Amino acid sequence: MAEAAVILETVSKLYGPVRAADRVSLEIYQGEFFTVLGASGSGKTTTMRILATLLQPSWGEAYVGGYSIYTHPKEIRRLVGFMPDYFGVYDDMKVIEYLEFFAACYRIKGPTRRKVCNDMLDLVGLGYKRDALVTSLSRGMTQRLGLARVLLHDPQVLLLDEPASGLDPRARIEIRGLLKELRKMGKTILVSSHILPELADICNKIGI
Repeated sequence: MAEAAVILETVSKLYGPVRAADRVSLEIYQGEFFTVLGASGSGKTTTMRILATLLQPSWGEAYVGGYSIYTHPKEIRRLVGFMPDYFGVYDDMKVIEYLEFFAACYRIKGPTRRKVCNDMLDLVGLGYKRDALVTSLSRGMTQRLGLARVLLHDPQVLLLDEPASGLDPRARIEIRGLLKELRKMGKTILVSSHILPELADICNKIGI
């Protein structure tokens, strides 16, 4: 049986009297596509930020790839690709420059960096936009660029927060197609959504 790639043990996050996440427990095994369903404000983003080591819980424990979020955050960040619902882009950069900037942050060097960036653009179907300005991209293209960015360092676990949010029907289909490809690549994928039908045909487990 595959090992658990992600484990949450009664994880809670409090902001004063407000419980942003309340005793969340789950296990996601290697290669699984797990969808977390919930209304806005139900704690989906908070849970993902905790797994990405961007936020510490008020109590509880979480592991990614066997590493604790408390003791090995750097190791977890090497294993994880986190795409928030909305993320900033540098409008004065070309698409290829944007990816190369983040690839440099991951210490991908020399000719390898350009090859990895071009490969990721081809994977998400943006190869023809490599020299376009980021500001010229549509919302759907920007989401695909975000996916390319989180894949640069070949993460084992993908945390995708509402990846189809705000997209038109065609862009939603394109994102679903990309997610299917990522599952075929053996990635462990945790996706949050408030709409079940858009992911029901590709995920194999659901948490509500």
